[in-house]
Amino acid sequence: MTPADQTSRTPQRLSILSHRKFVLKKSLIALFPIVLAALVLSSVSVLLASRVADKFVLYVHVAQLYTQEPDRQISMPLGDVSRKQIANTWHAPRGDRQHEGQDIFAPRGTPVLSGTEGYILKIGENNLGGQTVSVIGAGGRTYYYAHLDSYAPQIAVGDYVTRQSMLGYVGTTGNAAGTPPHLHFGVYGSGGAMNPLPLLADRFHPEKKRDDRKPQSGSGKKNR
Repeated sequence: MTPADQTSRTPQRLSILSHRKFVLKKSLIALFPIVLAALVLSSVSVLLASRVADKFVLYVHVAQLYTQEPDRQISMPLGDVSRKQIANTWHAPRGDRQHEGQDIFAPRGTPVLSGTEGYILKIGENNLGGQTVSVIGAGGRTYYYAHLDSYAPQIAVGDYVTRQSMLGYVGTTGNAAGTPPHLHFGVYGSGGAMNPLPLLADRFHPEKKRDDRKPQSGSGKKNR
């Protein structure tokens, strides 16, 4: 092969290499959305699988609770409030309905504790209760804590709680806006709503009284 032949073929080789690079680049660009979609679907699948597993574990715990006898006594959800301080508001008129629970008044930001052992069944908002937490306990009873100013940090559905677990803080969310801060506490069994008052037991000890109220940083913040 003469030098002239080699010189004439060099541009051809460069052209071929350039074309191959172009084709490779175009292929990679075309594949990128597919790879990205596969990664997203993989992440979503892992997340969904995790949520399904969490729900399954919660259902197992709930099934176990239904085999137990319901608690005969419920610890007062507000540590510094005694039973005798509660004005009985069970079935008090509320427009076209009756009040299905007890209102326990306390300063805004007072910690709300779980009255029983159990698992957090629901965390959410509604028009009547505002920010609420529902805990399911022995016998399948549901304990409903409403009008919360905010939730306790890091709580989540499926969490195991004891009588010392904090759920949130007293507030005026929902239809309690404009009223003195209070906790609406409801108890629901197999037959529907129950009066919580006969079940409540004091946990207040004067010698151990302490101020655990949340710093006043404004109402209605979820802080989960």
